[in-house]
Amino acid sequence: MSEMNRQQFCAALSISESTVRRLEDLGLPFTPVGKRSHRYDLEECKAWLKANPPGEMAKAPRTQTSWTPKQEFIDACRKVKLRVQPS
Repeated sequence: MSEMNRQQFCAALSISESTVRRLEDLGLPFTPVGKRSHRYDLEECKAWLKANPPGEMAKAPRTQTSWTPKQEFIDACRKVKLRVQPS
């Protein structure tokens, strides 16, 4: 089997679909099929994962330039365990 759908790919690597989506955002190779479907070459993806270990690709922490009053309010509400409704 050269190319797999997302479910087969997840089963082969024992990872969740949300993990695959995150890895795609970081550059995991895939072939788009239609508007929403993707196909994965297992060997190509394994080579990519070996070259790009997920632990080393963690996103950088937020910097002071990304601060917003809205985020400060959300963080404050979370500290006191209030539920924040999106607007």
